Amino acid sequence: MRKLLVFALVVSIIVVSFAYVVKSDDIQEWARANSKDTFTFIVFGDSRPVAPMNPLPEDILSRFAFEIGLIHPDFVVFTGDIAIGYGDSEEEYRAYIEEFLSIMNKYAPTVPLIFVPGNHEISPGKDKMEIFKEYFGKKLYFDFYFGKAHFMFINTNWPKGMAEGSYGFFNVNDGEHEKAMIDWFKDVVAQPADVKIVFGHVPAFSALAPNFEFEHTKSFETKENRDEFVKLLVENGVDAYMAGHEHLNYITKKENTLFFILGGGGAPLYTPVTGGYQVNTHVKPYDKVISDKRVDFGGEASGYHYSLHVPAGALGIFSYLIATVDKDKTSYRFAVPFNFSYEVLKNDGRTYEVLVTNRTPYDIKVSGIEVLMPKYDKYEIEAYFIDWGRKKNPVDYEIVEKKEVGNMVYMRIAVNVPATYGVNVVVRGK
Repeated sequence: MRKLLVFALVVSIIVVSFAYVVKSDDIQEWARANSKDTFTFIVFGDSRPVAPMNPLPEDILSRFAFEIGLIHPDFVVFTGDIAIGYGDSEEEYRAYIEEFLSIMNKYAPTVPLIFVPGNHEISPGKDKMEIFKEYFGKKLYFDFYFGKAHFMFINTNWPKGMAEGSYGFFNVNDGEHEKAMIDWFKDVVAQPADVKIVFGHVPAFSALAPNFEFEHTKSFETKENRDEFVKLLVENGVDAYMAGHEHLNYITKKENTLFFILGGGGAPLYTPVTGGYQVNTHVKPYDKVISDKRVDFGGEASGYHYSLHVPAGALGIFSYLIATVDKDKTSYRFAVPFNFSYEVLKNDGRTYEVLVTNRTPYDIKVSGIEVLMPKYDKYEIEAYFIDWGRKKNPVDYEIVEKKEVGNMVYMRIAVNVPATYGVNVVVRGK
């Protein structure tokens, strides 16, 4: 019981002291203050309820937030859709936003959150757009540099009457810039950077209709508008465009630019878990696969606005993307809920021991190990994992943050957790 009480105390202290959202108006100042050459960020989107008058998917979001707090990346980008929006009263709309923020702040209160507006936030009308700006900033398109990377954010959804269409890349001014969005974007995307990443809500290449095959497209409103945007990305050496909108995971590539759909944040999934063509033929090349209706109905999927055959690689899974920028190189790794766990093994006032487990096939730096202990003259820290030979292997650790909280000492510790192992972190007061 004492373990639980102390852990609850840690959480409550942090929630009160550290919760924050990085508003678009303040983002360049924030980036200058926190920039580093090697860093990690997490991306996910589409956490809206299943239907009007339903709650957010708190169970899924809570797990996302817990793992984000444990990994503790340098920032998180949410690619839109945390509300129903359409038909919501002001009270309902605000309640969705505040519920989302409450969940994130409970488990990941010290992780900076950056928001991209989705159609469920902006498209329902100017009144909803103004409320969104209150919470997340007045600028609906913006950019910042972090280390050697340039991050750019566009708004792909505008209230009716403000743009030529509902979804896409439009030359609209949000009232906070000298130039409208397309003119602004042409300037910023041309600026030199070792890494360039663009965020928006609507994907350039829909998994459901990549070539605009059916009427209710989940991409830009027209192919011409989409192609204009893609051309700018490719010609200016953009590394990736990250979006949501479709509730699935999907990646496609145009020349050297990757196009991600990261809509597995808890909203109803659009596709089968395995995608459309995920039965291996065991014929060279061994990645050749075929459709088989016995497996996830052969990739057939239907929803309230579509019924179609899902393309290869479209995965209907709840997930988030962990991206790491190391100077001029970027790596991307997907994670699903329960890839990571955290268990307090001992907390007797003098020794605090936790086990952090990484069930993914890649090494992950976990920077959110939080410890609250009585004051001692010094602290001895040990971090290790047990291998299959039952040998103890030391692991490097770093004290990221340390401060006094009343008559206690708070520490945040980072360790590199090897793929498919658990790391014990032991803090002893001396």
